Amino acid sequence: MRLIFRFVATVFRWVFYLVLLSVVVLVALYFPAKSALRKLDAAAALAAAEGAAPPVDLSRLQRLGLFVTSQLLPLHQPGGATVEAGAVFRDCPDLCPEMVAIPAGYYLMGSPLIEGDRYVHVVSRRPWRKQLPFINREGPRRLVRIPAPLAFSSHEITFAEWDAAQADPDWEAASGQPPRALTFQAENRETLPATGFMWYDAQAYARWLSAKTGQTYRLATDAEWEYAARAGTVTARPWGMDIGSDMAACAGCGPASDGLSIGPVGRFPPNGFGLYDMIGNGWEWVEDCFAPWHDPVKTDGSAHLFEECEFVTFRGGSFEDPPWQNRSAMRVGPHPDNDAPGSVIRLVREM
Repeated sequence: MRLIFRFVATVFRWVFYLVLLSVVVLVALYFPAKSALRKLDAAAALAAAEGAAPPVDLSRLQRLGLFVTSQLLPLHQPGGATVEAGAVFRDCPDLCPEMVAIPAGYYLMGSPLIEGDRYVHVVSRRPWRKQLPFINREGPRRLVRIPAPLAFSSHEITFAEWDAAQADPDWEAASGQPPRALTFQAENRETLPATGFMWYDAQAYARWLSAKTGQTYRLATDAEWEYAARAGTVTARPWGMDIGSDMAACAGCGPASDGLSIGPVGRFPPNGFGLYDMIGNGWEWVEDCFAPWHDPVKTDGSAHLFEECEFVTFRGGSFEDPPWQNRSAMRVGPHPDNDAPGSVIRLVREM
């Protein structure tokens, strides 16, 4: 018995030493991390003024400090304190969606290890062992640069916008696929996000809109989407950590959202950039192939692509999903031909 007590005491002592060492290392790296963020704040202000975000010269210690501490601590987003709603425009009066200009900049992509709801998918689904490969789907958290300004559609593409595109005689030639009528019926159909899209439909709509306007429309990359959704925040959602009431359309998110059907666009307040429904209402397709982790080396905001893309990435949560799925960092990976209700389109236009 004495040997057992001695063994347990030894284990606890070494655990204490490891925890103490970790705290010391974290504190030591916190200061270069804050120094890096100050430099990035200045660079973000310059990027907003000049329209481009060049690489920032951070020392190895600053990069290491920022990477390590951001895994555990929320910190703050570079330039987050000065985020404001972007200019609104349309490239054509009748067919084109309303777009919002988003500045170039820098941000911390992903969620800290301590963010609430980060691991719900592991503990709430069976068998657990099949969920373990996805335990870090929101990490590792890392600094990402969005090198040039973009414009995002202010809301998810509506049935009115989709139907107008399908009625265009040039649709098939411009998009590369035949017109596709969506059979969804509702009283306020024209104001609802068009839903039931495959990833290929989203790509076709972007090709058509590019041909109609002479501009480059496309799906956002995974990194661009989260940059736009966060709008300078480090919290689980653009408005804070908690889902609150009537801030988004999702299951259990307030009386205005019953969790049974998709709702009109723009019902809830926009985020800091002026974008509506980035959280909730519908899962938004992005360009990337899905991987159950972030590539820590890819920091330029470009898409994460494989030679063959068996799964692609959905972002933002939906009307039928619980709050833990409706977070800025949440990522899922369906097949690109998934056309279930709740899959919607939001486009980016290059500036």
